[in-house]
Amino acid sequence: MNERPNCRCLLCLIEDKLRAELRDPGNQESHRLVLGSTPHLAAFPTAGDLLSNLQSLNGNASSDPLLFALLEARTAFPGKMADVVFVLLFLPVLHATLRRVRQRYPALTREDVAQQALGALFACLASARLAERHSFLALAIARNVRRATFEWAAREAKSPLEAPRSEDLGETNFSESAGDSFERAALLRHFFGRAVESGTLTSRELDLLITFKLEGGAENGAFSNAERQRLKRLLGKLRRLAGGRDRTAR
Repeated sequence: MNERPNCRCLLCLIEDKLRAELRDPGNQESHRLVLGSTPHLAAFPTAGDLLSNLQSLNGNASSDPLLFALLEARTAFPGKMADVVFVLLFLPVLHATLRRVRQRYPALTREDVAQQALGALFACLASARLAERHSFLALAIARNVRRATFEWAAREAKSPLEAPRSEDLGETNFSESAGDSFERAALLRHFFGRAVESGTLTSRELDLLITFKLEGGAENGAFSNAERQRLKRLLGKLRRLAGGRDRTAR
């Protein structure tokens, strides 16, 4: 979770308000109640200390115990400190998502995209699937926020008044219609879901593929040669599976 650019958008205004809320002496007693609700959170005297520690971990696996504890506290104390910490922690993700959505869909307003990204964050935090994860919770949250916000933006762009021009899409050049794109996305989700259910892929392997193909892993050098070879074998396995399904359908 990298530092966000300096701006004064809706997300920045929300950040100023939430940071003031964390520092407010009148809120410290309720914060201590939330922090004392689990052993992992009890190690931090203030919510600001918890936030600083989570930011220093930069979303790696060592943040999982704290994030799971924060999810538990969010359930036990809805609308309290946990929501504030989650929003402040994932603000860089929200900012990056806002920027990328606006680059692809310039007709959408910054305020609308920011609200949708925030809504996607809270929907993800409340989802049962998130609670079932066992590792890399920060990565899963970030990925879900990006995906949900881009899916919303694509639906909005189906309107003739808001459909982006091809020259506005930057380096992404879609040759298919929005309807075709959604159909392909639905088929892919179904295909990957069946692959995991059948044991052809594990959940960890699916996460690895998504990170590599959809989140820039192929371009930013995040994988070792051994991991790339593993990914190549996984892709070959999926191609064989897809080919077998096609022949069965025919």
